[in-house]
Amino acid sequence: MKKKVSAVLIMCLTLALALSACGKTTSTTSKSKSTSAPTEISASSKPDASQATSENVTTYPLTIENYDGDGNKAEQIFEKAPERIVSNQPQAVQLLLALGLDDKIVGASKSVGDVGETYRDKFNALNIISDTDSPSKEVVIAQKPDIIIGWGSTFNEKALGNISEWNDKGINTYIMDNTASDENNRTVERIYTDIEKLGKIFDVQERASEMIDDMKQKQESIEKKTSTLSDDEKVKVLTVQIVKENEFFGRAKKDLTTDLITKAGGISLDETFGSQSVENLINLNPDVILIINRTDSTADDKIKALKENPSLEKVNAIKDDRFVSVDYVDFYGGNYETMDTVTDMAKAFYPDLFK
Repeated sequence: MKKKVSAVLIMCLTLALALSACGKTTSTTSKSKSTSAPTEISASSKPDASQATSENVTTYPLTIENYDGDGNKAEQIFEKAPERIVSNQPQAVQLLLALGLDDKIVGASKSVGDVGETYRDKFNALNIISDTDSPSKEVVIAQKPDIIIGWGSTFNEKALGNISEWNDKGINTYIMDNTASDENNRTVERIYTDIEKLGKIFDVQERASEMIDDMKQKQESIEKKTSTLSDDEKVKVLTVQIVKENEFFGRAKKDLTTDLITKAGGISLDETFGSQSVENLINLNPDVILIINRTDSTADDKIKALKENPSLEKVNAIKDDRFVSVDYVDFYGGNYETMDTVTDMAKAFYPDLFK
């Protein structure tokens, strides 16, 4: 009898140990699953609660540092993501479309620059409130916006008025960084600033990060090739925005054109903003002329005018037929496709490097 009891006890102990071992194995497996890599999220999707982190989801109220119409730093406080956007700047609208915010744009304006082909149909489907970049206050108010996005000159007394007038009405403002009336140089990096801040404002930070990463990868790809060039091998480039009989309209050293030329591996000759004599163009003697393409004065028309001016026939760029066109929306303020433009510029500057 004692032997039978002992046998039963041994069996019970063996079973208990087996169950204990199974319990430890289950616990380890569960822990392993909880530390696995997060699920990949597509560019257009918004993370759900299980994927959300403090890095890619906006917490409101949100304070964003921006500008007033005079270029002074000014804060904007957002209680929630804006739902009704008015923008008088096609460059900004193109950026908003790239961020997937089509359904939030209740008013857009045209300008002397058309949006890129990728976004043109979406832009034309929007509510166009003005054929110029100067809609009236009354037209803007009629759209019942909760944010107005524009350039620095949008918010002065000759246009829509001071940002405080709109803030007092409960309407936020946002001035695109490269158009602020400050003394800092306009750069591609300031486009990254806009994308990052707009991503936070509209709670689309993941999409914004992907756009910035994409642009930076293109920038690095260009630098890898052009970094092999000596200064003597680099082309000298001058920007021409408007052509008249005996003068041309150029861009300043602080303008975005200088940064685009530099990032494409060239040496910028841009120094003076405004009208200049053709003698100055002759003296600068650029290897390449960067032409601003606008809806009111096309690149082809300006190239033709330069070629037909007999006093310019010995200028290197004209003699060698080296013209590169950049669309107005990619150069003034900039947008998501600006680095594609820089890539095209680099290929035109150095075709042998980019074969």
